[in-house]
Amino acid sequence: MEEPGQEEAQEPQEPSAEGSEPQELAAFSERVVAFCLDAALFVACYYVTLALMSWKYPVALNPYSGPLSLLWTGLFLIYQAYLSCEDRRSLGKAALGIRVVGREGVSLGLGAAAIRSALYVASSIMNLGFLWSLFNPARRCWHDLAVGSLVVRDPPRPGGARPLVRLAAVGCIAVLAGLVGWKHVVGPRYQRAMDIAYARVGIQEIAQLQTIHHRKFGVYARDLLALAPLSGDPDAFMRDMANLLDVDSGIRIETDAKGFTITARATDDRKTLIIQKGS
Repeated sequence: MEEPGQEEAQEPQEPSAEGSEPQELAAFSERVVAFCLDAALFVACYYVTLALMSWKYPVALNPYSGPLSLLWTGLFLIYQAYLSCEDRRSLGKAALGIRVVGREGVSLGLGAAAIRSALYVASSIMNLGFLWSLFNPARRCWHDLAVGSLVVRDPPRPGGARPLVRLAAVGCIAVLAGLVGWKHVVGPRYQRAMDIAYARVGIQEIAQLQTIHHRKFGVYARDLLALAPLSGDPDAFMRDMANLLDVDSGIRIETDAKGFTITARATDDRKTLIIQKGS
């Protein structure tokens, strides 16, 4: 039996509309796992799309920039907005038994849900907006504060987040931390190295065609258009050069009686200069 004055620890509850049951706030761990389940679906779709594009167009695609990442980010925000209003739930939130509600427990309208979803971008700045819910009495993230939304358990259940959910949340946070480190530190360096390596491959292909051109005509070519027919597929050759090298910076070919010098820049963020000499 409990001693007089002792009470069982209860999860924080948010007052709801008059005459309705108090709503039990979702735990931080439940929100983390639900978000990661939703995000994993779109990340998988993004990489499948990237793989298909790489298969059809075998070029160096940078997964950290470009319209493809913006497309899937936009689709994720639309998904979150649509499934956070009018009593709908995203797949992740449905799996964890939680949902988004507005002030006094009423469902969000589409406009408020759209604003909330768009502000995920602000909350993602060093993840400070998401971590804010750890210190907010109503467990609101920045995007929740903007529209007055809450994430609650549906239906309320006693106890707290299950240990398995908490463990999964720890795993999700570890994975997210690793992804952030990869994206902002390791990944860009790796991608830069790959862009430079691809550029060197392109330069070497030009040098090989120069050797063929010299054997066939006795002189070195001064531009890519003269070398393209020797590749066997001029259109594919020009496409490859446009993808492997920064054509906006120009591809210079200087020749003399003794040899040639090819000067071009890689497609990395620093536009690394690549020089290849041959004779």
